[in-house]
Amino acid sequence: MEVPVEQKIPLGALAELLGGRLTDPAKAGEIISGVSSLDAAGPGQLAFLWKEDYAEAAKRSEAAAIVCREPLPGARAPQVLVDDPQAAMLTLLGQVHALRHPPQAPGVHPDASVAEGVHLGEDCSVGAGAVVERGARIGARSQIKGLAYVGRGVVVGEDCTIHPGAVLLDHVRLGDRVVIWSGAIVGRDGFGFVQDAENRHTRIPQVGGVVIEDDVEVGPLTTVDRGALEDTVLRRGVKIDAHCHVAHNCEIGENALLVGYARMGGSVRIGKNAYLLQDAGVSSGRSVGEGAILGTCCHALHKDVPAGATMGGCPARPAMQHRRIEVSLARLPEMRKQLHRLEKELAALRARD
Repeated sequence: MEVPVEQKIPLGALAELLGGRLTDPAKAGEIISGVSSLDAAGPGQLAFLWKEDYAEAAKRSEAAAIVCREPLPGARAPQVLVDDPQAAMLTLLGQVHALRHPPQAPGVHPDASVAEGVHLGEDCSVGAGAVVERGARIGARSQIKGLAYVGRGVVVGEDCTIHPGAVLLDHVRLGDRVVIWSGAIVGRDGFGFVQDAENRHTRIPQVGGVVIEDDVEVGPLTTVDRGALEDTVLRRGVKIDAHCHVAHNCEIGENALLVGYARMGGSVRIGKNAYLLQDAGVSSGRSVGEGAILGTCCHALHKDVPAGATMGGCPARPAMQHRRIEVSLARLPEMRKQLHRLEKELAALRARD
């Protein structure tokens, strides 16, 4: 990653910024202009080592300097020694990101549509083409970016970012530091219908809401449905990737993580610190316990998942059992041939009698 010219910085100053110690003070004046991986880094670029598994790669690296915890004997590049290399990386990348993606200027763009009665907090911003409907409240320093939609009575907390094209439908409530990515739809009516005597489907009015607590992130093209009566709730610290679906009346516990294409039916309960990996699914009314992990393509269809369990397969099974089944499935063609051979041998033995 090449850092723009105005962000270039001497290695010695960078070491001070990260609270580290440079092992070769003679290199303090070398200019750092980018950040990259250990394998890809070259002259003028910084690399990070936070797992000892990659120590040999760090020693071979062509980086201008390596940020790490302990000295690396035999490394060609000088090192910046810090207590926590991963935290140092996040600090540096956070500053680079802030420079590359500055916030919108406070205020309402002339091409935005903001209805009467909207409360705009201090230093918040509304971008070009964004729509904010009557009764909405936008907290201090929050950004409603271009072409985003904020419905009637929506509450957006402080320091939130609603990215271009994101949709917050009526009466959704967001805490502080919430990020809603482009194309996400929050507050759609849940998928609830009843069938009449003539088998026609009639929508059940969904009068609940969506409550999203502090520090939650909702990925692009993800949908979060409002509840039928009670609210759908995303607790503090939940992170949701792209293309996920949270159905009506679900509750996602604190710091739970939903990876791309994870989805669930209505009234699901996900415990705090649980993980739903790629394409995992949870059937309506089921629960996933605290700290549990549903592996890729794992579907909890018929049973609740206990706390701390690691599950795989469809339907969900304990991960070790799922692995044994997968190994056995791979042997089925061979086992089928063996079975046919044994059946022939048994038939021959019976014929002799």
